[in-house]
Amino acid sequence: MTSKHTETSFTYEKAEHWPPYTYRDYPNVTPESLQAFINFLATENTSSERKGLQPWIPFCTIKCNFCYFPTELLSNSEMGRYLLALKKCLNIYAETRYARTSEFSEVYLAGGTPSIMSTQQTIDLLSFCEQKFNVREDREIKITGCTHDFDYKRLKALSEYGVDQLDLGVQTFDDDLRRMFNLRDTARMAEETIKTAHKVGIRVSIDLMYNLPGQTLNAWNNDIRRALELNVESADCYALDVYPGTKLSEQLQSGILPPRGDQEAETEMYLWAYSTFQKAGYKPTCHNRFSRIAEDFKDPCFETLGTGAGFFMGTLGRFSYVDVEPAEAYIDAVNRGKLPIAKLSIGSIEDEMRKMMMRLYIRLPVNKQEFRRRFGMLPEEAFETVISRLMKNGLIEVDEREIRLTKLGDVWRYNVCWEFSRLDADAL
Repeated sequence: MTSKHTETSFTYEKAEHWPPYTYRDYPNVTPESLQAFINFLATENTSSERKGLQPWIPFCTIKCNFCYFPTELLSNSEMGRYLLALKKCLNIYAETRYARTSEFSEVYLAGGTPSIMSTQQTIDLLSFCEQKFNVREDREIKITGCTHDFDYKRLKALSEYGVDQLDLGVQTFDDDLRRMFNLRDTARMAEETIKTAHKVGIRVSIDLMYNLPGQTLNAWNNDIRRALELNVESADCYALDVYPGTKLSEQLQSGILPPRGDQEAETEMYLWAYSTFQKAGYKPTCHNRFSRIAEDFKDPCFETLGTGAGFFMGTLGRFSYVDVEPAEAYIDAVNRGKLPIAKLSIGSIEDEMRKMMMRLYIRLPVNKQEFRRRFGMLPEEAFETVISRLMKNGLIEVDEREIRLTKLGDVWRYNVCWEFSRLDADAL
């Protein structure tokens, strides 16, 4: 198989896999920053941005070889104690003025592997969230998990409760690669889970990873084709990122596994996915998603209220936070009546301006008049040099209304966002 794409010319030497302003850069919480966050929670919410509610389950039954998330293996007695603490902390947030004056569009059970909870525990946690928070009647409920955790009986019960979507970490339909990643079930078992979810009326979004050790373009195309044959509603396509300390990193360094492809091969695989999904009626959206779900093309939840051991997605107002880990430390903090926050970032006005430009990495345009309303200037005034350079390189388009990525810019969208975060980006 030969790629016919011409968009593989390099603008950057290496594609970034994460945007700036993620939890990796947050400072440790201090008494002063925590008090500022508590004071903020006591205020009324005046933002119209969509909000998500995210209870976090940090446990897994097995560690995937590529996984770098703050997860831990589940002991027999730990889940019950953890869920009690999780509900206690969710209730602390629910009683704040900010939460009481907010409406939540989405409830997303994430982690870890929330699917290792029993059906009763899952429904109980979802019901608790809907009772304690102002959740919209047309809310979306999504659960992430592993394909081996879902049988017909469980899926039927979740569907009857009102779960809309499963986010499944399939990663690949190649059984050799699945064994390499330490994925428990076979591709056939994963396929059966997807089919069963569809039978009971739950849509399915899957994760697929590319540029894996020894993976060819033909093998990657087979994964894409299988996803299309299974009629998944969306697919998140991630280039493999190898993190130090993971089992996969050790295997690559020792030579047990063949190397990954270079940047050109990675870009070619992405462009192949882009073209194939697009021809099949899917559109690019969100971080790495190709989708035909209408909700995926609404404004995302820019604010996320969540909690759990190792939870790192918290974003409310100018505050972004990460919770303590492991589970025992989280349980102890909550039982002592504390918000279990380990890291807390408070964005400056300059940070907020840069973060608004981060809309580009989730493939959304930047509305110039909204930018001026919030910050008193146009993006071109705040980032004159950066915007000029990105336009010259053919990565963005600018008109009187908005700034948006070009098709080439979509390939390098994370790098584009890093341009706005550099210290020398422009003098604000």
